[in-house]
Amino acid sequence: MNAYERTFAQLRGAPVDQLPVAPLLMVFAADHVGARYSDYVRDHRALVRAQLAVCEDYELDLVSCCSDAWREAADCGTPLEFPEHQPPHAAARRLTSPADLAALPPPDPLGGGRMTDRVAAVEAFATAVKGRVPILGWIEGPLALAANLYGLNEFLIATRRDPAFAAALLDWCAALGERFALAQVAAGADLIGIGDAAASLVSPAYYEREVAPRERRLVVAIHAAGAAVRLHICGDLHGKFAAAAATGADLIDVDFPQTLAEVRAAVGPGVCLAGNLHPVEQVLHSDPADPV
Repeated sequence: MNAYERTFAQLRGAPVDQLPVAPLLMVFAADHVGARYSDYVRDHRALVRAQLAVCEDYELDLVSCCSDAWREAADCGTPLEFPEHQPPHAAARRLTSPADLAALPPPDPLGGGRMTDRVAAVEAFATAVKGRVPILGWIEGPLALAANLYGLNEFLIATRRDPAFAAALLDWCAALGERFALAQVAAGADLIGIGDAAASLVSPAYYEREVAPRERRLVVAIHAAGAAVRLHICGDLHGKFAAAAATGADLIDVDFPQTLAEVRAAVGPGVCLAGNLHPVEQVLHSDPADPV
């Protein structure tokens, strides 16, 4: 089996020769080829070179376009700072009041900005490994993008003080995410990752009522375009496992605060799970000879 066959057999629940190995490597990948991370996140050629190298050298079952959480927000006009060896971060909020949303034009994923650079990475991967290694595109989930545009604390407060605005912003972000995802699928992505890390910070009730249905909208659109979905929510998801599975995602990343066993018990057998290594204890501070 090649990596593509192995991964999609696993997603279907079919037999595989070995479990697919599909970590999200970003800073590590850049370091592996001696690239500055500021180049990795701004030049798709640096990202593709690094991903192909770690895929080959570590016999991985995935190449990934995931680099940082600010592609969509940057194209919306969020000013970013790019440290040389760290992920970028916002220098200021793009939206400072609910009224700003009505005046925010949705950017074109193919309009020449940072989203376009990610689409170019997908195209380069498709030329290099299509059909042999799965190509993972990436978008920010609706809550993650809302927090990036309006500010995390500000958005969380808005969910209580101005729920209509919070819902409108989530809808706006889901619509942009759908367009960005479909552009990557058209370019050759086999899977789309939906990164919605901030969803770990809202209550289970709010996640089930307001966030998961919008994530499901993305999943449905991506499936209709012919790609699979990897749902990635960092942190503690206790109380949200079933709602995350109900999005229809094919693969759910499980972070270390919960065990694979408890997540499997909650979601049933119909979805693949990935994880859940402790990034410090089992990776940073481990010995290469230690079994994982």
